[in-house]
Amino acid sequence: MLTMGSVRDNPQPFLKWVGGKRALLPQILPVVENWQVRNPTGRYFEPFVGAGAVLFNVDHRLKKFANDYNHELIGVYKVVKDDPKGLLKELEKHRNESEYFYQVREWDRLPNWDKRNPIEVAARFIFLNKTCFNGLYRENRNGKFNVPFGNYKNPRILDVENIMSVSRFLNSSPKTSLASGDYRSCTVKARNGDFVYFDPPYDPVSKTASFTSYVGKGFEWEDQLALRDEAVRLVNSGIKVLLSNSNTNRIRKIYNDAGLFKIRSVDIHRGISSKNETRGIIKELLIESKF
Repeated sequence: MLTMGSVRDNPQPFLKWVGGKRALLPQILPVVENWQVRNPTGRYFEPFVGAGAVLFNVDHRLKKFANDYNHELIGVYKVVKDDPKGLLKELEKHRNESEYFYQVREWDRLPNWDKRNPIEVAARFIFLNKTCFNGLYRENRNGKFNVPFGNYKNPRILDVENIMSVSRFLNSSPKTSLASGDYRSCTVKARNGDFVYFDPPYDPVSKTASFTSYVGKGFEWEDQLALRDEAVRLVNSGIKVLLSNSNTNRIRKIYNDAGLFKIRSVDIHRGISSKNETRGIIKELLIESKF
């Protein structure tokens, strides 16, 4: 069996992302690998795929289901999967200039936005991600991207080799299934012997540290409770669950109370965050089903 991370071409996340999981890979991948040894026909699910740091490091021979509530993000993945060369050609048109950045950011406010093809939309997403402030993806309540220009000298907008590598990974047999919607529209497909990794918007560590505007609809405490209930349902259905979240007492409590999970805290470095207080070395939680 391939070791975790030794998939063809070693694809890496092609987007900057708040809460990306590269720093947690040494703790996450052994859990996936141990499960895979015991369940060689099991399938892998990521209902909050984000930039894909974990996804791109699991064995490419697994049947994989990647989902995210952000439909534009999943649209980017689909273009990378189906037409990476077309995407790269479109990315060549973009320029790292402030005035141009704001013109492109306005595209989704204009009447002809729905006329743009998926390649144009995907290239815009990547361009804004690489040139906006601090690599944030944030939407206002109207669902419009609203992060300002980052003023970086030489952002890597055109990442040719990695885009092609990610495309090959997504098309490796069995091909990765891509979908956008509520996480439950993904987990409803899971069955006994499968694996689900949840990386939801984190519970805020303070009143000023909240960042749930990843999409216009936020992720509130009621959503955290609903996610816990779904994790319990999955475990009771014979599905392995791993979940990451912030190190808050109330997150610890709701998973401890369920009696089905073991919780450990890990120290990681955060370089991209919406708030200064959540950058640097911080503690996060990994919550793993016991069975």
